[in-house]
Amino acid sequence: MIKSKNIKKTLSASFTAILAFSLISPVYGDASTTTVAGASTISAKVSAKLNQQFSDNEYVTYLVKLKDQVDTESVAKHAFQKASADQISPAAAKLSVRTTVVNSLIDTAEKSQQPVEEYLKKEVNNGGVKKYKSYFIVNALAVTSTKEVLDNLATLPEVDKILPDETRELQKVEIDKDAQTAVEEATAEQAAVDTAVTEENAQKSVEESVYKDAVTPSKAEWNISKIKAPQVWAKGIDGKGVVVANLDTGVEYTHPALKRKWRGLNASGQVVNPELSWYDAVNGASLPTDANGHGTHTMGTSVGSDSNGTNEIGVAPGARWIAVRVFNPNTTDSILLDGGQWLLAPVDKNGKKHPELAPDVVNNSWGGGAGQDEWYRPVTKAWRAAQIFPEFSAGNTTLSNPGGPGSVANPANLPEAYATGATDVNNKLASFSLRGPSPYGEVKPEITAPGVNIRSSVPGGVYEGGWNGTSMAGPHTAGLAALLLQAKPSLTVDQLEDVISKTATPLTDSQYKTSPNNGYGYGLIDALAAVNSVLN
Repeated sequence: MIKSKNIKKTLSASFTAILAFSLISPVYGDASTTTVAGASTISAKVSAKLNQQFSDNEYVTYLVKLKDQVDTESVAKHAFQKASADQISPAAAKLSVRTTVVNSLIDTAEKSQQPVEEYLKKEVNNGGVKKYKSYFIVNALAVTSTKEVLDNLATLPEVDKILPDETRELQKVEIDKDAQTAVEEATAEQAAVDTAVTEENAQKSVEESVYKDAVTPSKAEWNISKIKAPQVWAKGIDGKGVVVANLDTGVEYTHPALKRKWRGLNASGQVVNPELSWYDAVNGASLPTDANGHGTHTMGTSVGSDSNGTNEIGVAPGARWIAVRVFNPNTTDSILLDGGQWLLAPVDKNGKKHPELAPDVVNNSWGGGAGQDEWYRPVTKAWRAAQIFPEFSAGNTTLSNPGGPGSVANPANLPEAYATGATDVNNKLASFSLRGPSPYGEVKPEITAPGVNIRSSVPGGVYEGGWNGTSMAGPHTAGLAALLLQAKPSLTVDQLEDVISKTATPLTDSQYKTSPNNGYGYGLIDALAAVNSVLN
């Protein structure tokens, strides 16, 4: 039996009241008068890595995390209880919960950050601070300053930790352009096996005829048919009404598989309020763009299809998309916080936040190293509390992380993240797919999806096959979540995870002899079984 995420991530029974912070401005001495007690406080709060960075640079960017953090799970629980008591619709309940979570985060940040910002503003004028930015999704600030300013910040009672603004790498993808022929041959063999699968006779004759037609190369890619998405489309469910996002390298919005699905276009194909459907946290581009290709490829697997039906590359071709560029091709923690925050409440030209325009699903085909690293955990918690499904790729082997037990990357290894590993056309675990368990003792990844020799959209308005990586697997799960939300819009994030896990096809091999396991999780996602389970 699957251990429900409702149990694993049980919401706190009591709501922690937000404490009011003192607004008394601290008194600062110069660096030469730092007391022994002050030096001890600085040492306890400041990462040793930052001290090393200051030895080579006068100004360094770092993150200041404050002590007062919102328990978003508890806030969401109480908001759901109120919505239930008010007997409002499921859609209205979700929006009410999301708005309550966002407002709670903003209020806490504004109150507790005030004395910190007062000091930073003064130091901007004095030349001690080059720039700073406030965040509410995690009650924190990104600051670029001198060492003296950092030391003074560390003495503030509001400050919990001061951490380096780490550089994060985009998950490496291997591209084998010669692999597509082998995939097509294996797909033909697998299709013959699939038609022999026993189903209820009355349903089988109808669904199998659709499936056979959909599996032809002119209709759907092998990976899309492998998870039985075309059979779900035959039921009239293709993700319509659902919004999928990604945090990635951007998206080429003019691509024929993606253009008409971008939320920033109206029914006439005109760009309307693009800032509410696209955010470039790296370069500030006003319209979606992607010089790398990674984000265009992953978004194509989630929602892509061209208008004439010759390239069915996406799991949920009826869904719409929005996107955030956070990689170019590398990034930093502050940029990822910025992008994650925008998804929670897109911002218009006047600076107004719009939680009602947050996506339903966010695909994260990126990750860091193995082991416990909770720097992004408050973000994933906030997304979940706001009912945004947080899919993360399990990660790929690298020189620094060669794989094996416990290698699954963070943030995918967090309890709040839903991780996807990669399989090939024969349902075998990809050699590069990282394994569990998580640092928290959980099965990871939770699920697997095709991630070897994947064909999807790439910049230039074209398509390219042979892409390998858990980055390619994750968007399948994100697309399946979109299908499920069209089938039953009231599904919560916890329920989505349970449905996807419970309906997966269990996978085992000589290393993983029982299911679930820390290679395949609960198995290969099955869109048809998942959607049928909520329709029934």
